[in-house]
Amino acid sequence: MFRFLDISRGIALLVGVMAIGSAQATVIAGTDFIKTASAHYVINATGSSAIYRPSFIVIGADGSEPSENFGPFSISGSFDVERYQSTASPTSTPASGEITNKILFTNANITLNGATHSFEFPSFFSVMTSDTAFQSEPESLGCSVPSGLIASCVTNPSLNPSFWSGTLSNQSISIDGFAAVDTIRAGYNYHIEASPVPLPGAVWLFASALGLLGGMTQRRNGGK
Repeated sequence: MFRFLDISRGIALLVGVMAIGSAQATVIAGTDFIKTASAHYVINATGSSAIYRPSFIVIGADGSEPSENFGPFSISGSFDVERYQSTASPTSTPASGEITNKILFTNANITLNGATHSFEFPSFFSVMTSDTAFQSEPESLGCSVPSGLIASCVTNPSLNPSFWSGTLSNQSISIDGFAAVDTIRAGYNYHIEASPVPLPGAVWLFASALGLLGGMTQRRNGGK
């Protein structure tokens, strides 16, 4: 009987942990999208780099080139990828060009090693154009990061907009884009490759619960 009670407690604990790991669906007020998943990615510095493109280059009177370092600069750091799914009739066939899923980059901690100008990692929604491909929304800068469960879309306010595209899978993500620095034409052309953290926190919790369940069973068996 004691073994049955221990196993029941263990199952209840596992169910609770799984609920914690899966209870991440967040509805964004005023939109038709819901957050369904989130994963942490670490950048592969050897496969990621950026080159600075200035608005203009000043050549010295003697014809000398500018001394500023334009790169390439290696990129390191990490970021999260949140997946959002459309809540509009999942059984209906999307019309041509209709957006059904999006992703959002959050918690970015990015370093361009040796660069002097600031680098802005994409902080707006990207649209999924297929099961694995994504791109920045073509007619705007996208929707700003949800704040208080409210997302707002803004039209393109700059003559020098940032843009990006890439591919995403459970094993890796690849991003190519342009990160604007000013409103003229300066910015970074960049390529980023990243991989998900091997064992997310929710999985650690699940594994710990399995270990706890096994420990309780062993203690009861040993006490007989």
